[in-house]
Amino acid sequence: MGKRVKIYQTESYVTYIVREPITIDLDDYPELEGMSNAEIIDYLESNSCDMMAQDDDYSCLSDELTEKDILKDKITGEECSYMVEDSE
Repeated sequence: MGKRVKIYQTESYVTYIVREPITIDLDDYPELEGMSNAEIIDYLESNSCDMMAQDDDYSCLSDELTEKDILKDKITGEECSYMVEDSE
């Protein structure tokens, strides 16, 4: 018998989800005061896990946003690739 190999196919996807927004009062988040929208986005990306939630049921702002209902979702970028390894 000749050489045998195992072939695996992998699939990957890009998922884009938009969740319901929350409205915050900047008086409750003085660290955001005076920032542009772009600066707020940058700050949230690095610090939302350390920011207080609006709703006491959540431990942080990031958790609260993650639990909001999905308004829109889209799956794109399907890719297939292969892995091969020697079989014993």
